[in-house]
Amino acid sequence: MRHDRGMKKWRAFASMPEQYIGLQEVTNKQLEVPKPDLTEEQMEQINFTLIESLHTNKQVYRTYM
Repeated sequence: MRHDRGMKKWRAFASMPEQYIGLQEVTNKQLEVPKPDLTEEQMEQINFTLIESLHTNKQVYRTYM
């Protein structure tokens, strides 16, 4: 008895694993955000805010430009 394999979805880039990995690395590199240059005072303020949020169980939202 023969079993029909049915329709197989063709994944163009996944057919070549090396190419798929390379494309994933390029995508990840584009999403990287450079570390900001912070002063000692800014680092202390961030550290204080994080410690305080741990003790008070509050969420912290941090943004930078």
